[in-house]
Amino acid sequence: MNPDAMQKGGKILGKWDYVLLLGESGSGKGTLVKNIKNYWLPDLDAASMGDIFREKAKTDPETKRLTEQGVLINDETAVKVFSEFAVSHKPGLMDGFPRNRQQAMHLIKFIKEKRWRLLVIDISCNVDVILERLLARRRKDDELHIVYKRNLDHKTLHPAVMDEIKHRADLFDIIQLDGNFESEIVLSSFMLSILRLVDMLYMYDLHSIETRFEVFEDESTINPAVNRWISGFLRSLQDIINNNE
Repeated sequence: MNPDAMQKGGKILGKWDYVLLLGESGSGKGTLVKNIKNYWLPDLDAASMGDIFREKAKTDPETKRLTEQGVLINDETAVKVFSEFAVSHKPGLMDGFPRNRQQAMHLIKFIKEKRWRLLVIDISCNVDVILERLLARRRKDDELHIVYKRNLDHKTLHPAVMDEIKHRADLFDIIQLDGNFESEIVLSSFMLSILRLVDMLYMYDLHSIETRFEVFEDESTINPAVNRWISGFLRSLQDIINNNE
């Protein structure tokens, strides 16, 4: 990948200033971020609201109490953390924001002021799959009663978040993913959705783009090859967009 492909302060594929990743803990968000960076955007600045507050909990007893009980951080603090990170890491990705309607409204105000356009990735996953994954990783805040509380919070609060986002097609593009599948399949679905959202303006003169489709002997499915092929195409396209700006 061209070292300048993700220019500081630029846009992803000439379109998105920032990426938001929404979904429950255990739905596969962290794995998706790792795969996006591994296959497509290795220099993408990515952060998780959960990780930020777990780090803060090491020195702040109140934050430690809230995170261990699965209690949502107050809106004012969450909005401040997101805004500060987004401004200093653009283009970038934030996992876990916004969590409720009030935060979504603050987000809309923020990006309107910045004149940004955002890509929102919304991952859904069955609670039994989430439980299996979380119990396997054995993190302190993944105790059964906390997992169920987070699941209830998500079911209660998330629909209002998506309602606000879906009504602002001028500010957001949305990709919805089924997180129940194996991670390479989820990534393939994501990459194909990215292709569908690429502005057709860039598709008319692609003679200079070369990307290989190759399946390795140790691979049991075609998905890794699909993901490499599409990500190679997108990296080349990003170079073309940057050179034309």
